[in-house]
Amino acid sequence: MKPSILKLSIPFVLLALCYSCNPVSTEAPDSFTVTGNIKGLDTEFMSRSYRDAAGKRVSDSIFVKDGKFSYTAKIDEPTFVIFWPNVESTIKRTERGYYPAKSSQFAFLASPGDNIEFKGEVTDFINAYPTGTKANDDLASLNSQIFPLLNKSVNTQLQINKLDESDPSIPSLKESMAKLDERVIEMKHEFVSSNPNSEAAAWYLSDMMVRSQIDQEKAIEVFKSLDKNLANYPFYQAVALRVDGIESTKVGKVMPNFVTEATMDGETFELNDLRGKYVLIDFWGTWCAPCIAEMPKVKAYKEKYADKLVILGVNNGDTMEKIIKFVEPKGYDWAQILSDNGTDDLVLKLNVAGFPTKFILSPEGEILNRFVGDTEEAFDVLDEILD
Repeated sequence: MKPSILKLSIPFVLLALCYSCNPVSTEAPDSFTVTGNIKGLDTEFMSRSYRDAAGKRVSDSIFVKDGKFSYTAKIDEPTFVIFWPNVESTIKRTERGYYPAKSSQFAFLASPGDNIEFKGEVTDFINAYPTGTKANDDLASLNSQIFPLLNKSVNTQLQINKLDESDPSIPSLKESMAKLDERVIEMKHEFVSSNPNSEAAAWYLSDMMVRSQIDQEKAIEVFKSLDKNLANYPFYQAVALRVDGIESTKVGKVMPNFVTEATMDGETFELNDLRGKYVLIDFWGTWCAPCIAEMPKVKAYKEKYADKLVILGVNNGDTMEKIIKFVEPKGYDWAQILSDNGTDDLVLKLNVAGFPTKFILSPEGEILNRFVGDTEEAFDVLDEILD
């Protein structure tokens, strides 16, 4: 288990922050309120970050007094929200950073008009869960079972980190951790399969597909079993896009054409305009250390096969301003487009479930190869094709 940073790109506009912990009886139809009175929430504020309507990363503080908090925000659509509690006992620190464990977050599903309340306590993890809506009652039913297991798993990893590499207890500790992680995934599978009417199940299925925690064929099977009354729910729609993407991005298929104006110069980009040369599509983000580590090699291959190969960068998680600031000084002078929410969400449309992800396309647009995660093999394949 390696430290990593997870992100959520969903726009909010802050309306109010206050100390009251009493749930209000009604809420504006374009807002939600979440409250709590949590034992052990020994902090002055909690944190969350999100992208605003302009795509810029924004940080908010949720003020806490005597374990009580209340937060009201404007929201355009159902969204998954997390608060980081800033309680030292919940931070899973390592020498190089920390593990952003889900069990160290206040997690909930918010829809316009919702009033949500957290109940529970903070120990060395967030043993507190949301209630007040069916979606959150369902979410709590699963999270209250898996958060203790997730916490035990990450604590085991921290224990391993403190041991000498030759310590004889490490294999059994790793086995114990693996069993905990496997059980958590099993419970997620059971939950999404057993709750076809649940908005929380739709969210969890979407999240599992992003994290490659469910086989693609099984994901399609579960998706088809979901109640069609969820069809307008954003996370159902996200799964639907990924399911379409599974089929349309198989090796041997012609990559679906896409058109976007989310480009460095603001001009329209169309994938089919690259026909006639081999194409390497590189999904990346400045937050992704393996992506950044491979970019000098991407540059080298662009120069090595300049007459045969076109590079296309597809960024997720950054603003175009940040992309330009990063690539220009380094001479990464290939086309960059931004995968964004809505119609430009290429991560969903092309079923990208890990970073980096690389596609190699033929001059006719056929998908020759797809690589996820450690994509070093992609360069060997390019040599085989282009040498």
